Amino acid sequence: MLARRVRGLALIVMLCPCAVFAQSGMTQQDSTLNNLEHPQGYLAASLGNLGEVVRRGTGPVDVVIIPGWGFSARDFESFMTANERRYRMVAVTLPGFGGRPAPPMPPAGTSYAEGTWTRAAERAIADLIRAEGLRRPVILGHFIVGSQMAFRLATAYPDLVGGVVSIGAEPMRWLPSPRDSSRRTPATLEERARMIDQFAVRWYRTVTEQTWDFNNYRAPQYARDSTVAAQLWSESAAVPIPTMVRYLCEYMAQDLTEDFRTLQLPAKVLVPSFSPEIFADPLQSYVKTLFVDAWARVRQAHPNLAIEAVSESRIFVHLDQPQVVQAAIDGVAKARRATGRS
Repeated sequence: MLARRVRGLALIVMLCPCAVFAQSGMTQQDSTLNNLEHPQGYLAASLGNLGEVVRRGTGPVDVVIIPGWGFSARDFESFMTANERRYRMVAVTLPGFGGRPAPPMPPAGTSYAEGTWTRAAERAIADLIRAEGLRRPVILGHFIVGSQMAFRLATAYPDLVGGVVSIGAEPMRWLPSPRDSSRRTPATLEERARMIDQFAVRWYRTVTEQTWDFNNYRAPQYARDSTVAAQLWSESAAVPIPTMVRYLCEYMAQDLTEDFRTLQLPAKVLVPSFSPEIFADPLQSYVKTLFVDAWARVRQAHPNLAIEAVSESRIFVHLDQPQVVQAAIDGVAKARRATGRS
């Protein structure tokens, strides 16, 4: 019994947005909640539509921006304004974020591994690239969800996409196989899907808003400017929990190992440095494991993937160090042209 409880606690740590509650003990549940469905009367958007599309710039390099989990195109407004002569940019807001309606929930029993919402958004972005006449754009993927979609687009549409720049992201959530008590063997795709599907019912379905907010990413992790960081946290917290849960579970059910292995397009990963204070805080130290150490493991397996640590930066790298993001986009665009696939 004790061994099962320990394994269950470890699984909760890995499958929550972050691991704060492991130190805080904030694990309140409410059996009357169902965070796996939209509230009654919710007006959902059609599956396959994007929440918002913002266009900026007339520069020679085409860029598609995918803001991450809980965020919108407006969070890249300052970056786009500063680069109007440098790039031709199209920023999308995923449906459900930025005050936009989310898609309908899939039928009961649909596995998160099917990626119902994220795959539909990826297809919509590919269609948008064609409709806008973009010339093999660099995909700027942000945070979780946005970065994973960028890499998926690069491997699924190599003749449509020019390359990837990932900022402030985990590569993917590590999940050990339940068959290995040492926890060193990665879960198979089938095991990953089963764990996420079961955990969603066990934990996310009835988690309270108080517990969700307390155990979510902390404001200081988003940006160095404390006022901006607080605004970003509030924006994410305003998204309905069922929408956040759906995207989060689809993200965690993904395994990008094969995508990293088969990626043929130029790519650059910008890893935030956070701060010594964040790493020393027991309620925030998990970001080193998720956002820094995880990329070191990817580098070992895929040495051709360019990974750069960015000093004085947080998850919103483009706000803290915009010139580094500019250099990464320019570098990927240059590498694309060098291959003769412009």
